[in-house]
Amino acid sequence: MGGQPFFILPIFGQKPKIFRMKKTTVILGEIILGSMLFSHPTVKTGNAEIDNLVTLAQTEVQKNIRSDGTFCAGAQWPTAWTRDMSYAIDLSLSFLFPSVVEKSLDSRIENDSVLQDTGSGGSYPVSTDRITWITAAYDYSLVKQSEDYSKKVYKVAKITLEKDYNVNFDKTTGLFRGESSFLDWREQTYPRWATNEYIADSFALGTNMMYYSALQKAALLSKRIGNASDETEIWENRAASLKEAIMKNFWIPEKEYFAALLLNDIHTYKYQGYETLGESLGVILGVAPEESFRNVLGAVKPQEHGLSVVAPQLAGIPPYHNDGVWPFVQGYRGLACKKAGDAFNAKKEFSTMIEAAKKFGTFKENYVASNFTPDTQINSDRQLWSDAGFLSYIYRILFGISFTEKGIAIKPFNFELSNLSLTSLSLKDLEFAGGKLSIEVKGSGDTVKRYLLNGNEVPTDYIIPYGGSHGQKNYVVQIELEKSQKYIDSFAPEKQIEPWFDARIVTPAIPNVRVDADTKKTEISFKPKNKGGWKIAVNGKSKTTSENEISLKAGDKITLVNAFALLEKTAENVPLFPSKYARVENTKNTQFYEAEKAEMNGGKVEKERSYSFDEDENGKGAGRGNADGDVASGAKISEDLSKTEANCSSFVKDFGKNEGEYIEFTVNVKKEGDYAIDFRFKNGHGPINTGEKCAVLAVAKDGELLRRLAFPQQGSWASWNFTAPTVIHLEKGAHKIKLYTDDWCRTQHGSLNPVHIDLMRIARL
Repeated sequence: MGGQPFFILPIFGQKPKIFRMKKTTVILGEIILGSMLFSHPTVKTGNAEIDNLVTLAQTEVQKNIRSDGTFCAGAQWPTAWTRDMSYAIDLSLSFLFPSVVEKSLDSRIENDSVLQDTGSGGSYPVSTDRITWITAAYDYSLVKQSEDYSKKVYKVAKITLEKDYNVNFDKTTGLFRGESSFLDWREQTYPRWATNEYIADSFALGTNMMYYSALQKAALLSKRIGNASDETEIWENRAASLKEAIMKNFWIPEKEYFAALLLNDIHTYKYQGYETLGESLGVILGVAPEESFRNVLGAVKPQEHGLSVVAPQLAGIPPYHNDGVWPFVQGYRGLACKKAGDAFNAKKEFSTMIEAAKKFGTFKENYVASNFTPDTQINSDRQLWSDAGFLSYIYRILFGISFTEKGIAIKPFNFELSNLSLTSLSLKDLEFAGGKLSIEVKGSGDTVKRYLLNGNEVPTDYIIPYGGSHGQKNYVVQIELEKSQKYIDSFAPEKQIEPWFDARIVTPAIPNVRVDADTKKTEISFKPKNKGGWKIAVNGKSKTTSENEISLKAGDKITLVNAFALLEKTAENVPLFPSKYARVENTKNTQFYEAEKAEMNGGKVEKERSYSFDEDENGKGAGRGNADGDVASGAKISEDLSKTEANCSSFVKDFGKNEGEYIEFTVNVKKEGDYAIDFRFKNGHGPINTGEKCAVLAVAKDGELLRRLAFPQQGSWASWNFTAPTVIHLEKGAHKIKLYTDDWCRTQHGSLNPVHIDLMRIARL
């Protein structure tokens, strides 16, 4: 890329040289890009290899600065991504590259709201991890120390969060919906049946952790800029409520770690897989109980070369997120280990980061956990957040630098590495708020034994003020460390945490469901064959069996059936994904309400040519209409619906183009109870994994807003699909279910995405 600084790979053990090129001069500790000057502190760890890796990481970050002065994600990712840059800024770049950080953060704002990167099903609200921007911008606001900038960040945070409270916040669970943060390749980390409709309706650990962080930061910003106390309390209360909801819904008390996902398909399934970023954030942010920190971090046995970002691994899925180690996640795991006093795991992760950077000659985006190669599905050199993850180990862990509301706190966390002496650390000339900071650390451990500031002894928890003290702006800190009992215990074999399962375990293929229904019974079968047998659940009651099918009769409530493919050897603690629910339906428990027959405003009723499954020699069909386009009576149960045809041959086309459009269904309920409603739709505006064409529509019952619902992109206009179900309680009698557009249904760019609506399905539970 023209105008970018070129890449330097120092030879380990040799003194870095000065390279000069047109418009670019690179010197150890200083890099010039055109007219842009970046000064970096000089780091000495007592080990030339690690010192050179610090230079390498900072130089790679330098090369990831685009010609417009903003960060790109890496060698293979030339654009600015909200999530990637935000995690990198939070890890370490906020104070190392402040001018680029500010431009990068500003580039991801539109109409005073944060932009979501493209993602599954048409970006927002299927993916919602743009929320990481708030934490990153808060970090930088501490470095910048500007009241005007703090007000700007608060305004963006407030508008962005209010949007999410109106679109993807679930009042029942108290959680935010949305795809797992950064794990946005759905086949890698979700069961294959989980289409974007279900991902949009699920709850992810890491994403909710970042919402909690964002709410905390909104409260701190509100207080800092002098808002009324009641406004600050709103954010504090929201943060406290979300923390409580995370513990209630994700925490596994008997195992002392968090479940990775809550999957919604009428009923909520808690998947107890391990999601390393979310678990680490749970410790860093103090969501997990303090006494459980080490148990959270030790819940899974890592692979030899680092802990994969998800565990266990899924059968038939090539390495990327599955069976992948991501250095930026290692950076967060290191920060969590520091918080927990877990020097043992901190040392292991740092050692593997060093090993990988030396082997690959760059800070890769990821690498394969099982064989320590870079052969994942997609990979990139000089990945921005990988560089930032390594630098976080240097600056925030080894030197213990932390920017706080009051000033800079310094609490080093230093550990001995095999064959790598780190007992004497020095950092010179870290710039901050108009001043410079130099640090010397002696010894190893996690506890500050002695703290000297400019030669004078100060309390061991001393905070260096941003504005200087008595005119002093340059500080020399000398710290002596010692080991706490917690630090010592983390290395003691008898004190090690017994993991619940091994991250290397590969679970069987997630079962596919087949339903064959007739007037008397429904046959449900699961594929592929599985040597370990099955656990088949019928309305939540399960049994273990070697049979992969079950026969059931439909009643006045739908019966829900799913299956788990078991491991050959009994391993009760290994988490498993279930199959998709199979529905046992009849006309008593499930009804269809045609959109074209409902009261409506907006869209256009479209009649399509409809052919039966069984045409005669003249092209005539029976039961579903005919080649002349006559309206058929339609399917009686869901399994009879044609994937490519509208039920009863008609549908509402291009619904939701304008604000105020609606389709209102009148439902007559014979028995009071809980019902699941969903909508059959098409959205072919774009592919399933990129673009920003997800539609959002509001759903109301008898005039009361229930929620706003995602209608994700499906890749084409060929097939009909159902939205994720919404469970509601209905009393006996007539009810109005309304699907409509309002101002909150607009995309992040302010437009409304129209979809086709075929029908509403309602099933008694």
